Amino acid sequence: MRAVTLVGAAALTLIAGAAFAQEPNATQAQQQSFPAQPARPGTTTAPDHTVPPPPHAQPNAPLADLAKPAAVGPAQANTADSVPGEGPPGATPQTMPSTRSAENAKLDKLPITALQFPLNEEQKALIAKSVADAPVENNANLANVHVAEFLPINTPSHDFSLEVMEKIPAAKPYRFIKLDTRMLIVDATNATVVGEIVF
Repeated sequence: MRAVTLVGAAALTLIAGAAFAQEPNATQAQQQSFPAQPARPGTTTAPDHTVPPPPHAQPNAPLADLAKPAAVGPAQANTADSVPGEGPPGATPQTMPSTRSAENAKLDKLPITALQFPLNEEQKALIAKSVADAPVENNANLANVHVAEFLPINTPSHDFSLEVMEKIPAAKPYRFIKLDTRMLIVDATNATVVGEIVF
């Protein structure tokens, strides 16, 4: 039995040694060439396995100091000192904050109803001139009526002149009431004051 075990162990050692001897090592595997193939002009070959570069093979980019502004040209710098104008970047006259625009601050204080019939100064002057000869309404209830308020019931109002309606087409659905020192522009459909012109 001992003899069979020794013979079996010796046979196993010989087989394993022969198998190990047939495997090429790493350098022999790299030197082993395949059947020659014609190289195409202008092509390069790369190794099968790439070796990663050592950790410090490439120079590191300098770390940015985030506490300082970027060192870019004036066209690219977007800092508070480089923004032209008085407002925030990209602000237009309509989007300018009311803290920086007197016109927008004035508009912010108006009721929304007053914005339904906006007039510029030239249009207001035209309307004031056209109502100069109109009768003055002496209703004591109108003394404290202002923009965005309802008129007292049965308050008479007048149509704008044809000249005003031709030059300001948006005035057609509105009427006016002339008082001593001002005039009220009225939306007749719901008896609401939408504008006021002081003489």
